[in-house]
Amino acid sequence: MNSWLRSFNMASKNVSLVLGPILGLTARLWLAQIFLLAAALQFAAPGEAPPSNLYACFEGWLASESPAKMSLVWLSMLFAVLLAGGLATRLAASVLAGIALASFVFEVGQEQNLLWALMLGFIALFGAGPISLDSLLRRGEPNGATGRFLKWIQPAFLLAMRIWLVAVILVGVWGPSDIGDTPALLAPRSMVFGYYEQFIHMGLAGPAILFLVPGFLTRPAAGIAAPVLAITALNTGGAETLYLAVLVGFMASYGPGTGALEHWFKLDRWPSSDLKDTDDVPHIVVVGAGFGGLAAVSRLAREKCRITLIDRRNHHLFQPLLYQVASAALNPSDIALPIRALFREQKNVQVLLGDVIATDRKKREVLLANQRISYDHLIVATGSRPSYHGMEQWADLAPGLKQIEDATHIRSRLLSAFEHAEDALDAAEQKKWMTFVIIGAGPTGIEMAGAMAELAHHGLTGEFRNINPAQARIIVLDRGTRCLSSFPQSCSKRVERMLAGLGVEVRHDAALASMDATGITLEDGTRIAARTILWTAGVQASNAHQWLGVKPGPGGRIPVTKRLRLADDHRVFVVGDTASILLSDGKPVPGLAPAAKQAGLYAAQVIIAKMSGKTVPAPFSYRHQGSLATVGRSSAIADFGWVRLTGAPAWWLWGVIHVGFLTGVRNKIAVAFQWIWAYLTYDRSTRLITGSEAKMKSDLAAP
Repeated sequence: MNSWLRSFNMASKNVSLVLGPILGLTARLWLAQIFLLAAALQFAAPGEAPPSNLYACFEGWLASESPAKMSLVWLSMLFAVLLAGGLATRLAASVLAGIALASFVFEVGQEQNLLWALMLGFIALFGAGPISLDSLLRRGEPNGATGRFLKWIQPAFLLAMRIWLVAVILVGVWGPSDIGDTPALLAPRSMVFGYYEQFIHMGLAGPAILFLVPGFLTRPAAGIAAPVLAITALNTGGAETLYLAVLVGFMASYGPGTGALEHWFKLDRWPSSDLKDTDDVPHIVVVGAGFGGLAAVSRLAREKCRITLIDRRNHHLFQPLLYQVASAALNPSDIALPIRALFREQKNVQVLLGDVIATDRKKREVLLANQRISYDHLIVATGSRPSYHGMEQWADLAPGLKQIEDATHIRSRLLSAFEHAEDALDAAEQKKWMTFVIIGAGPTGIEMAGAMAELAHHGLTGEFRNINPAQARIIVLDRGTRCLSSFPQSCSKRVERMLAGLGVEVRHDAALASMDATGITLEDGTRIAARTILWTAGVQASNAHQWLGVKPGPGGRIPVTKRLRLADDHRVFVVGDTASILLSDGKPVPGLAPAAKQAGLYAAQVIIAKMSGKTVPAPFSYRHQGSLATVGRSSAIADFGWVRLTGAPAWWLWGVIHVGFLTGVRNKIAVAFQWIWAYLTYDRSTRLITGSEAKMKSDLAAP
């Protein structure tokens, strides 16, 4: 029973983590405009105090149009602007809350000012949230005396708010009809009388409200009550009721605090073993912090176990947007997040930076360069790398795109090509520098081609004097008969029309024979002179099969059973692009982020079942959630099987989904902002040529 209640409460908490920041931003903007409007009315008609005038209470202390009062009005306008942007939010909210509270205390009939003061009190004590300038400019809660004060006052404030909200709502339904018989602090109860009573009697919110006082299942209770109040406000047209809904919504976002009943029953967090308890809990080693590895570690956060996460890099990378870094649309930090930051709050996880060089599966140990790590279960999620199909000498001439270093290197080569074209002495040399060849017509290839075309046609407009970047020639070479072979044929044809509209050439049945620093030669003898060549013609699994000591399948992928384990070792799981997972029809599971996440989650569930002695889940079954690809501005395709979208609707959907899948609120905001800015202005602000000057000259110099 306790486990079920915890799951219910934690599910509500996860919902609040998504909706809470949106509610916080909405409340900040709403309150800011209230103060700005009140200040504007003071300047427009200083002698006339409108209803709910925030500055009426100061008339007894300050002259109506005195410099002191006008200074107060100007100050409140400044703090309202800061509040809207989420900058110095605690200070701004505290000052504005004081003004609203003074207006309530010293002026009769200012009940809504009390609600404003309480809403601002929430913001002053808990901060602006992730959608704010405060969150972007600094991290964490205040330290020192301020931090200690907040740690003490927050639970007390939440307790007082829970009691007050319940009193207001219950008195509003069953209290005296005469407002004058109600204490001043409960005056807002008149707002909820009416439609809300119907919901109470229907049993949709009444019992839930009673959970708020002891702080038991607070988030679910507040999550039920807040929409009911909001519906009441829409039916009655009462803004005050909507303020109450926001206050209850804040309770759902911030929870009941440490003094609540659910805290003592440990319903507000998942149980997690301390890293010091090393003897009596299973140890799970996860190699690789890609989509599969992160999904497994996150699922195991709820279990009593130790987890060691090993990766050769200190960051998790959102690979689907890597091409946007390569085409100067995004910064590397926009699509990557430090692994340690992701698991800062998950105390049963230790993160190690290192390369696995071998395993001893008999002793159940993973070997790093400087230590041996024992395990009870091992999850391998090391991803993939570019495949040159046996022609590894082409790697330096045609870089692939799998890591941040690849993306920044390609960006530098791409931008340097235009610089060399600007400096070229003759038209033939200019043409070579302005010819770009992309080998491979899969999703990465066509997305890269579209992004390069947009950069050439729009991003570099007017910046060169000797060349016109829009005349750049972009060629996509495809060994097969159509682009995006994993998509339906109709989608492939539509994509080719989109690429043609951007001036991109697509050549099918184009098998590559040779390559050098000045261009490529096809098997039919065709020579294409180009100084910039990119490789997107396939991937192969990492070298995990070597240190696992198993024979790989096609593409270097490791064959696994239907439960994603090695056939001869049920303690070792392989997921994501590293694994060869077959569907019921014999086709392999695609190398997509959702597939890796599903596999990582499934491996964790099997381990949990083994640890708890429960029945192992049914064999892994991949659920295809659709395929997306973008070609350029307002040009994309989306294939969900039952519905297909193309053009602008698919492009907007592609953007929303990719922002949603990004890790970290800051990254979501940064990417969304840069995309909107680029959409409105065509500007790409990350056009930096970086890397070793010697390396760059070596890569780009003529033979």
